[in-house]
Amino acid sequence: MEEEAAVVDDNEGAEFTFSWLALKLLGRGLYSNPWNALSELVANGLDAGADAVRIYIDATNKTDATIEILDDGVGMSRSDIDSYVTVGRDKRQANSDNSGVNHPMGRKGIGKLAALFLSPHFFISTKHSEGESKWELDARDGTIGDNDHPSLARVSATPSTPNNYLWDDTSTGTRITILGVDLTGYGPQAIKALSTRLANQFLLPAAKEAGLFLWVHTTGHAAEPAYKPVEKSIAFNNFSEILQSFRNASYRPIELAEAAPVVKIPAKGLPGGTFSFPQEREPFGTLTEEIDGWSELGDDLNLEAQTYKGRPFALTGWLGMHATIHPDSAKANDERFTKNKFYNPAQIRLYVRGKLASDNLLSQLGLTGTYVNYVEGEISFDVLDDDLLPDIATANRQDFDQTDRRILLLRALVRPLVRRLMQGRTHLAATITKNTEDERGRRDTAGKKHFTQQLRLDFDQYEEISQSVRDELHSIISNKIQGDVTPKQNYKVFISHASADHAFATLIDELLRSRGANEEEIFYTSRPGTTVVTTDARALSEVVRRNITDDNTLVFYLTSRNFMKSQYCLFEGGAGWATRAVSEYLKLNVEFDAIPGWLTNRRGEAILLGGDGKISLTPETHNYLIEGVLNPMIDHLNRGRDIGGKDAIRHFVRRDVPLAVELSRNSESLEDYFDEDIVEHWNTIIEPRMPEYLSHYYAPSNSM
Repeated sequence: MEEEAAVVDDNEGAEFTFSWLALKLLGRGLYSNPWNALSELVANGLDAGADAVRIYIDATNKTDATIEILDDGVGMSRSDIDSYVTVGRDKRQANSDNSGVNHPMGRKGIGKLAALFLSPHFFISTKHSEGESKWELDARDGTIGDNDHPSLARVSATPSTPNNYLWDDTSTGTRITILGVDLTGYGPQAIKALSTRLANQFLLPAAKEAGLFLWVHTTGHAAEPAYKPVEKSIAFNNFSEILQSFRNASYRPIELAEAAPVVKIPAKGLPGGTFSFPQEREPFGTLTEEIDGWSELGDDLNLEAQTYKGRPFALTGWLGMHATIHPDSAKANDERFTKNKFYNPAQIRLYVRGKLASDNLLSQLGLTGTYVNYVEGEISFDVLDDDLLPDIATANRQDFDQTDRRILLLRALVRPLVRRLMQGRTHLAATITKNTEDERGRRDTAGKKHFTQQLRLDFDQYEEISQSVRDELHSIISNKIQGDVTPKQNYKVFISHASADHAFATLIDELLRSRGANEEEIFYTSRPGTTVVTTDARALSEVVRRNITDDNTLVFYLTSRNFMKSQYCLFEGGAGWATRAVSEYLKLNVEFDAIPGWLTNRRGEAILLGGDGKISLTPETHNYLIEGVLNPMIDHLNRGRDIGGKDAIRHFVRRDVPLAVELSRNSESLEDYFDEDIVEHWNTIIEPRMPEYLSHYYAPSNSM
């Protein structure tokens, strides 16, 4: 990439005012890593009035990387080049009359050391209204001594990069090409985090069409630049509350100008396992003398005029309280939520003149509590770097002299806001706790109600017991259950069947789910794709036992010759018979002769086999599926849903079938009076399998 650049005239060089050793020592003290140095170079472009600053990193060889920064600012004149090599000048005073550039971020005139920190060899191309010039600094080993002063030498050409055509289309601006940058140790995650870090370094107007653009090239050869906007990635939809104050609405994040979202917090015990609420947004509020710290500021502070030593001050920006910092739960609210070793959202970023001055203000407030690590914010306090007040920024402008009284003023302003957020989140936690307790009480009450109702149905099955005895037993048990006993609240349906009869089990399962039942509410071992049995460490019998006994389970038996031949089916039948009341199980039988004698609920038996030895969807089968199987299952599951505060499952509706003459007269068929879902599922799941099923069913080996 590097080309030999002919020096135009050594006499036109610009010599730095410090020795090479002093510059190296300054650079090491200013920047801790390449990303901080990059942000300083970007700030220089923004100070030059740029609408767009592009950052290009060619890291295909990390030990010899190339970094290029291009901006479309005002560029540098010949006198600006002389100023560039003057370390420590008052940048703002120098720029006071610069065309179109005001209120610059920088102040000390040391930002050029960022390029020297990255590499001792770089090029500057600049286009100014006075003309275009190109410069090279080469202070690599062997080219300059520690006590010598390095110089910018004017050259005729600079290295070629994929950004050539972008630079050709730029009328004014500056291009810095830095060669031989060592990025060893900066892996994919660190490079990926660069965009977020760059975005957080600056406070740019939200409505600004252009801004910062980044292209990191790590493998292969790109034919043309593939820049992406550098954008803040703040999970605004995960905040429970946001406090805000914007003197200039253009700096208000777009999300805060939109409707407030509904936020969710995990809450075990509430319906759906979450507590949902609309995000709250409030202004910072007015200043009061009751705020901690005012007394320490003395006469320097005029609270009514909002001035410090006669200079106006204002705290602007936003502070938010994250609803949750659990990554999965937070991402459910906002996919942008990030918390890892490269980015911790628990920070208040302090900006001065649009550039990040500190990201550790939160830890300097001296606040403690459960929710202090849930706070995130971006605030501006420009009086910290007022032109007419002493400069209190540290050398690299990444923090401030903590003893300055303006820092006391800032803390006095921010502490009550953070406390307010923490109190709000504590109140929210108390609300969730109360709602959970209320929901637990409601579920207990509903569970006991359904228990006593089921108890009445169970007693009514025993006609040999007198009504007075049944009433007395019902009263005694119902009164007992109103005490500390908590009835089961998880209602399920268990389909007991032989694997050879799985098509009928699938029919029942899918019909229930077509009406809104959840997969978790229905258990059967042959559900297509299930691994509940094969991945369970316990034996199948233990899985079945758990699903029958641990929950309030309605057992459905699909009896057949296959059922009678299966040891697991007999186990399921025995477990259900031993643990359930007579009214708590349902049956559907393939034939009369395959119904176990001990499995009866004293009702008429429905069978699937017709007189012709075939199985088809007859009116009798259709109606029994609705009245004897599906709707009783739905009633059972809806009891659990009533307890859990969930929506009820829709019932199937039976229609009376007219006489054959009326059907013929109206050119109708029986299926016209069947439930459409039942017909569709029967024709899809049962009908195609019947020939093979019946062939195996009647095979001699399957005879009883």
